Amino acid sequence: MAADETRARDPQYLLDLLWRTHSPGTRGPRGSLTVDQVVGVAVRIADEEGIAGVSMRRIAQELGVTTMTLYRYVPSKDDLLDLMFAMATSVPDTSDWPDDWRGVLRNWALQTRQLMLSRPWMLDIPIGAPPMSPNSLAWMEVALAALDRTALNEGDMIGVLLIISGFVLGDTRQELTMTSASARTGVSYEDWGRVYGRMMAKVATDERFPTLAKIARSGIFDNENTAEDDFNGNLDFLLDSVAALIRRREEEGGTC
Repeated sequence: MAADETRARDPQYLLDLLWRTHSPGTRGPRGSLTVDQVVGVAVRIADEEGIAGVSMRRIAQELGVTTMTLYRYVPSKDDLLDLMFAMATSVPDTSDWPDDWRGVLRNWALQTRQLMLSRPWMLDIPIGAPPMSPNSLAWMEVALAALDRTALNEGDMIGVLLIISGFVLGDTRQELTMTSASARTGVSYEDWGRVYGRMMAKVATDERFPTLAKIARSGIFDNENTAEDDFNGNLDFLLDSVAALIRRREEEGGTC
């Protein structure tokens, strides 16, 4: 990979890169490629083989150019990963979404989850900065515009968006991890609750873990919830919390 890929990148550099205002590098011969062509090939390889299959050499082979040529368009591997994530994010399809804030946030979360499940390699890319790409800002705008019609203030709106997006990323990552571990453990996602409950009933004693023991005996783990069931239940909990905050802001004198 490029020798300077470990250099510090300031936020302006990343913004210029994502918005295509970054000037091409000087290394390698000038070719007829575009940044989108290079990144598009990388995304296709990741879709087919995962992030481990992506390398500058492999992309160059696919495009029929030398590896050095690519560095004029994408200076480093870190840059490539940022650009891949931005491209794969696409923009939200809101054509059949409801107009109320809760319906918008629910569809926002569901569509984000589906995007990550369809491209699990996106969760292998470290996120080192707030959303800056055009596609990411489009997602932010949709959610914030819905919340802007409520009594929430600007700080509330950003806080809600951070909590919802963090939940979606964390829950989807856990789902993919548990699903991929099924071959190793022999336990499917749907079976884990029941299996876990039995194990906790054996080791969580009243003397050492009284609260956990009580919960294990309650049978709360004896279910066959799908990953989607758990996601929707947890999402409802978060949206109920947002609704409570909106009511509080209304009582404090906010306007819808």
